[in-house]
Amino acid sequence: MQTNNVVRGPLDEAGHRLDRLFRPQSVAIVGASPKGGFGTEIIRNLKKWGFSGKLTAVNPRYEQIEGVPCFPSLKAIPHSVDLVEVAVPSNAVPLVLDDCESAGVGAIQIISSGFADQRAEGVARQRRLVEWAERTGIPVVGPNCYGLLNAANRLIAVPLDFHAMKAGGISAVLQSGTLVFSLIVPLLSRGIGIGRVVTTGNEACTDVADFINYFVDDEDTRVIACYCEQFKRPLEFIKACERAADKGKPIVMIKVGRSEGARKAAFAHTGSLVGSDVVVDAVLKKLGVIRVNTVDDMIETAAALSSTKRPRGRRVAFASFSGTAVSMLSDLAEPCGIEFPPLPPAAKARLEAVFPDFASVSNPLDLTAQADYDTHIIDASLTTLATCDAYDVVIWGRGFPSCLDMRSALGQALTRAAAAAPEVVFSVMSLAGGHFHAALDPNMPMLEPKADFDGMPFLQGVETGLKALSALMGYAEFLRARGPSNRLSGQRSQRSACYAEALRIIRDAKGAVLTEREGKRLLALYGIPVTREALATLADEAARIAEDLSFPVAMKVESAEIVHKTDVGGVVLNISSREDSASAFERIMASARSHRPEAEIAGVVVQEMARSGTEMMLGATFDPQFGPVIALGVGGIWVEALKDVSVLLPPFDVADINAAIGRLCAASVLRGGRGGAKADLESFADCVVRFGTLCTDLADEIGEIDINPIILTGNGTGLTAVDCLITKKTPDGV
Repeated sequence: MQTNNVVRGPLDEAGHRLDRLFRPQSVAIVGASPKGGFGTEIIRNLKKWGFSGKLTAVNPRYEQIEGVPCFPSLKAIPHSVDLVEVAVPSNAVPLVLDDCESAGVGAIQIISSGFADQRAEGVARQRRLVEWAERTGIPVVGPNCYGLLNAANRLIAVPLDFHAMKAGGISAVLQSGTLVFSLIVPLLSRGIGIGRVVTTGNEACTDVADFINYFVDDEDTRVIACYCEQFKRPLEFIKACERAADKGKPIVMIKVGRSEGARKAAFAHTGSLVGSDVVVDAVLKKLGVIRVNTVDDMIETAAALSSTKRPRGRRVAFASFSGTAVSMLSDLAEPCGIEFPPLPPAAKARLEAVFPDFASVSNPLDLTAQADYDTHIIDASLTTLATCDAYDVVIWGRGFPSCLDMRSALGQALTRAAAAAPEVVFSVMSLAGGHFHAALDPNMPMLEPKADFDGMPFLQGVETGLKALSALMGYAEFLRARGPSNRLSGQRSQRSACYAEALRIIRDAKGAVLTEREGKRLLALYGIPVTREALATLADEAARIAEDLSFPVAMKVESAEIVHKTDVGGVVLNISSREDSASAFERIMASARSHRPEAEIAGVVVQEMARSGTEMMLGATFDPQFGPVIALGVGGIWVEALKDVSVLLPPFDVADINAAIGRLCAASVLRGGRGGAKADLESFADCVVRFGTLCTDLADEIGEIDINPIILTGNGTGLTAVDCLITKKTPDGV
């Protein structure tokens, strides 16, 4: 696993070492000036929002800045300093650090850029910063960041001018300072409160794992939003996310880096199918982290997950005055995995009794404009949908984002329906997105968020709103299915009883690529069925082996230097006689020597022909940060053409494997759809479990594995691994 030099401090276990960042009794701004700048803006914000602690500036040229006492150094301040915000040129930071150490400050955030964000001297400067933090044990955030805030104690230490501030349950860890404004302002404009927000910049000494851990222990934080460009400490990140899941605190994340432009070409199919971003997706899914692509999606998803309720399932009912909304909904919901089950007969009859004759009663439900005049329709509709025991989520659709008067007929109907079905999650969703419109009447009771609905706020925009609700349902499913045996951190350093012999097979192999027979010996060790075969070095020997195996047989050249045998004419199939066997041996040897005269050729493998059946592939890459990544899918000649692959991370069980198979486009065909033969998926699932053990054992030894095809018999009698390619891990870990 990749290591790094992120600094840990003596109070890591409880997270108390970060308290002085968010709950300081005193703050000093180093680098503030009457001329303006980030430091000065932070002072203005701390004053504007009423931070109650002691506030000072440090600048030897002035005695006060913005009405705040100014001192020549931190040592000159007559009281202890909990938090120091540093906004000076990078070449002046070392002197500030010396001053911090002498003054015994509690925590530091360095806003200054000019470190590893710039090359040459900046990299060395950041290395010295890390060494200083490690030596002193003082937590340092940044450099190259944008400040932090805690709405609860009015610590608004960012150089941004907010027009509103409200404490709440959404906290954020952001590598990008720009996102502070982009994320917080839309939430505040809707009345959704903010918890703690920190920008981490270069993450030299503290990183996303530290702050997820801290927010997990923060009682006021209900949702953690993250923007990440890197995972500097993968195992600590995994453990932090698992702690968040333990406490039911969802993490919503933008993780940039989906481009595969830097991906190296791989020997095996698996490497071309499972790129680095596929691995990140699989890791985050395993951890229950909700990955989103845009800030809009992050806002809506965090808003939905801030609800204290978790849906029992995915059964959704939708009601609106708008027929247009009903028409749009199904097309937008399908990609989100949201369906609208039909109304139960009794519920449909109840609604037909109150709806006008021209109305069509269904789910999604159009109440028609008549409901504006006959409010009994609204009340009957919402109560019926909530209490018919057919739905887990009820959505009320509105035309545009605005406050809802809870004294209106609609507001009262929502309140009564929610009270009648406390296990149902209610959501109000606008068809259009955009900024939330405040009430014209400041005394109007609003639903944003509303305690009657367990904190579920308005969701803005059908597409983003449905994705957010889908994330809420998915997170509830994740928590229900989660168990102690499939924790990602649990597979580290585990070894099975096969490990010692497996290690000997790998290390005895002379080439960087194992021969097919060496690879199959490894598979067989872990109980994965392989073809019977033997190596021939002469034509007569090949004929004798073929006869012993019984015809038909296949023959393949064996050379650690020839990875793709068919490219050199090194494979002959369906050989049916002794004479043909000898002839095939000579053809294979001649062709291989012609194409690769420099290659060392051991001979020709004579192999039994596997019985026909469904061809699958099973492979693994070994991510330098996250370890084994297992890919399974349709195999044979269709691997590259269809790219129908699901990804798993050990540890996993048969239920996880069946779910992965279900995500394949060919899932219905594999399960015998349209009258086809049903593949032996039970044997395949057992094979994948064994393969996962192999990969966990040898994560430090193997670069890639590709088993293709694995033939699953159509009569349910098992499977056979026909071909296998295993590469050793190179010194650089690839």
